[in-house]
Amino acid sequence: MIDVKVIEERKEAIRGDIEKLEQSITQIGEQQKQIQANLYALHGAFQQCDQFLEIIGTENQKDG
Repeated sequence: MIDVKVIEERKEAIRGDIEKLEQSITQIGEQQKQIQANLYALHGAFQQCDQFLEIIGTENQKDG
């Protein structure tokens, strides 16, 4: 039979689950920020390579 004690225990279990999920969401948000920063860094490195290739191409045209 369900009584107040059983419901209160269930509420506490649910509260614990909610807190764990909220912590997970926070952690995932922080991971997302770090991954986004890494992505931006890689895009920057990619653009830098394009700039180097352009410089090399210009220098080769001058030498050729």
